[in-house]
Amino acid sequence: MREVEFRFKGAREYIHGTDMFNTMLPVHSSSTLANIHFTVHEFVYTPKCRLYRASSREELENVEDVRARCQFDEKGVTHCLVLAQGSGNAASGERYEYDEERLIALCSMEGDVITLRHRSTFTFIENVVAMNKHLHQQLFPNAMGKWVFTRIDLERGCNEREKLALRLRHNLQYRLTKSDILVDGRKVGDLFFSLMKP
Repeated sequence: MREVEFRFKGAREYIHGTDMFNTMLPVHSSSTLANIHFTVHEFVYTPKCRLYRASSREELENVEDVRARCQFDEKGVTHCLVLAQGSGNAASGERYEYDEERLIALCSMEGDVITLRHRSTFTFIENVVAMNKHLHQQLFPNAMGKWVFTRIDLERGCNEREKLALRLRHNLQYRLTKSDILVDGRKVGDLFFSLMKP
């Protein structure tokens, strides 16, 4: 177990799922990762969290207050991680600016597809999550609630910041949606959102 400390995005009172993803996966070595499965179970409201790592899910079954889970293969070895809420609160945490509108300005929409037309300065996961949120808001303007990133499955590690597109595939009555993640027209994974009721 090791302690990790997050910063809050903008005025948010919770830790964003994209920050959890970037902390739990070794982004710097994304080219060596495969079979990535990342799931957010609940929001994190504390800047300090506990990160546990093991070679199997069973070893992590007794960890309490788990907020996110991640599993991936690196060079043939399976790694399982869970993130548990720790201490502190939003008032005690540091913050940083996060302007999604800068990213959305680089995108275009056609039907149920959103495409990143220019290179972004945001990380891969920040790009696809912000793009998918905008896609949902445009396709379902009457949906009451907040669209929340819940899961991503990737065939391989990805750190692309351009040539990205998302295509909405399924919408199970807003409880769970599924979008294809495309890089240069080729599908690399699936992104899942849920609508959190107000």
